Amino acid sequence: MNTLFDFVTHIKGVEYIASLTFIAGFLMLNEVLKAKPFGTMVKAGKEDMEYIKTAGSGELFKSVKRIIAAPFIGLAYVAILPFAFAYAVAEAALDGLMGFAERELAFGWRPVEAYLSGKKRKEKKNKKTTEQEKK
Repeated sequence: MNTLFDFVTHIKGVEYIASLTFIAGFLMLNEVLKAKPFGTMVKAGKEDMEYIKTAGSGELFKSVKRIIAAPFIGLAYVAILPFAFAYAVAEAALDGLMGFAERELAFGWRPVEAYLSGKKRKEKKNKKTTEQEKK
């Protein structure tokens, strides 16, 4: 070990191996201390063998094919993620740009604001305030 990185990597590897060993040891000890050691595992194995006999080997091969295909499907998903991220960023930028352009190029017509009796003018307010100031 020449560098600190090599040392830390080595220690982390030893820690992972030790933790997995202790977890496996705990599970084994837990099974051994039961009234029927490994009884649930034997029962599950018998149920699996009976299912294979009744369903046939076709179902077994389908499951094996799916298990074999899973890493490749995951790899394809990971390979597509950068392109999906770039698409999402480009779409958000384009939406922001189009929203900005829409606000800037809009003409001043607002169909929600309907001044049917006419728009109040600021001049009337100014006249009222000057009249009040004179009194």
